[in-house]
Amino acid sequence: MADDVTSGWFDARVVTGAHPAALLPPADRDAIAAHLDTYELSGALVSAMASWLHDPIGGNAEASAVAHSLADRGVVPCWTAVPTTAGELDSLTALVDRAVDDGVAAFRIHPASHGYSPVLLEELYGALQAHHLPLCVDAAELAWPDVSAIATRYPELPIVVSNLGYRKLRELWAVLVRHANVHVDLVDFAAHQAVEWLAANQLADRLLFATGLGMRDPGESVVRLAWSGLDDATVRLVGSGTAERLFGIGVRS
Repeated sequence: MADDVTSGWFDARVVTGAHPAALLPPADRDAIAAHLDTYELSGALVSAMASWLHDPIGGNAEASAVAHSLADRGVVPCWTAVPTTAGELDSLTALVDRAVDDGVAAFRIHPASHGYSPVLLEELYGALQAHHLPLCVDAAELAWPDVSAIATRYPELPIVVSNLGYRKLRELWAVLVRHANVHVDLVDFAAHQAVEWLAANQLADRLLFATGLGMRDPGESVVRLAWSGLDDATVRLVGSGTAERLFGIGVRS
């Protein structure tokens, strides 16, 4: 593998803020900048811990502030959405419109953590599809039948599943082969040689490099791809190519 093939990757999962139970230090603006330097990354997709654990909509401003301060480093914001509720959020379509104006590159949802059914976000899925903005979700937040249902109803909506964990490849495979718009990132992609297995089955273009900085040690995902044994072109595809396609890096203002 050429030395430069392990640089220039785009990190598709960074979380700014501090998890109350994490052993890791907070991932603030400076920590994210250092992360980009350490692994020679071309950029990152940043969401806010606050949007997950404290204030779903209010945390979006934090994600944007960090991303805008590192915009020259290729960092873009990822916002969080919840169902419309009086006093919190009036319109999902308007939220997506504001996100587009702010340069947001994707949205994230936490149905299990926030306590709602994913069917309450139909307005969001339609708006995201119309604007070509991906939908990101942790595997623990959304059941596989729900992932499949959303992917079927909105076939032009890219969906990125994260934090897959262990012994989930059979369920993932069933969704990937049925839905060309479903992808998976490398955060906690813990199955033995799973990256190589998907690549060998012509699904390398559904994989995205991501570390989960702020929640996990980024070295996990870096080693998972750098030591995968994949050819250089496939490493570049997973490292940055798919992210460029999905998040419009260098295209969306």
